[in-house]
Amino acid sequence: MTLEQSILKRYGIFMNIDDVAELMKIKKTSVYQQIYNGTLQLPHIKEGKKYLFPSDEVAQYLERQISRPT
Repeated sequence: MTLEQSILKRYGIFMNIDDVAELMKIKKTSVYQQIYNGTLQLPHIKEGKKYLFPSDEVAQYLERQISRPT
């Protein structure tokens, strides 16, 4: 099972702030700060007061980060 399939199975089509923070092992406030500062590299939509992140895009972002040479 690929990372994308695992994330889709666990979270569904969209993830919320809590899901993204948990998956990336960072604080929820850090995600909010990155959104506010414009430094969050994840596509997201704001629905009312909620931010939603497409699960497949989150998986692709993580895969790029994992395979990026340091």
